[in-house]
Amino acid sequence: MKRILLALAIASSPTLAEESKPVATQVGDALRPAAEAYGKTVNTLVNEFFAGSKGPMGQAARANIKSQDQREREANRGVRRTMKECIKPGNVIDDDVKECIDGLRNKDW
Repeated sequence: MKRILLALAIASSPTLAEESKPVATQVGDALRPAAEAYGKTVNTLVNEFFAGSKGPMGQAARANIKSQDQREREANRGVRRTMKECIKPGNVIDDDVKECIDGLRNKDW
């Protein structure tokens, strides 16, 4: 880990010299995306591990996975539509239609 930090500091030294922030702050800013990705991966692995178990830990892990999926879908949602545009043949309204209205799913029926 120390070698990685040292290599990153050396590789970014020309950039570091141009900015007015302290070097430690600049290195921290450079490492932040990797640290966040690592944390998200660990969180996902722990949730998936516990999701298969019974009991409160399993229930919490399944709830976390479900809410994370919902947040990602909402962040990547498309254009919202009217019910008239999304309704299924025979005037069927179900979860697919609601997702289509919210822009979370394309109309494929």
